[in-house]
Amino acid sequence: MSTYGSRLKQERLRLKLTQELFAEAGGVGRYAQGCYERDLSMPRADYLASITLIGVDALYIITGRRTVHRAQPSTGPVSEDQAAEH
Repeated sequence: MSTYGSRLKQERLRLKLTQELFAEAGGVGRYAQGCYERDLSMPRADYLASITLIGVDALYIITGRRTVHRAQPSTGPVSEDQAAEH
């Protein structure tokens, strides 16, 4: 079974970071990071917000589902008149 701790570790390994560097990005110590990854304690929202800045998918950590990035639909070239309207 996938837990928030195992998903957190997966994200850290995907980014090729040590526990120490990952913890620093989240504003915590290496010990806290290890506790999170072993499901001994729950990370706070400010930690999760901070690690998104280094490319962590917080939705995946919380729910186990990856964030889907949808491309904006292209409507073709924009004329100068249309660009001026925006």
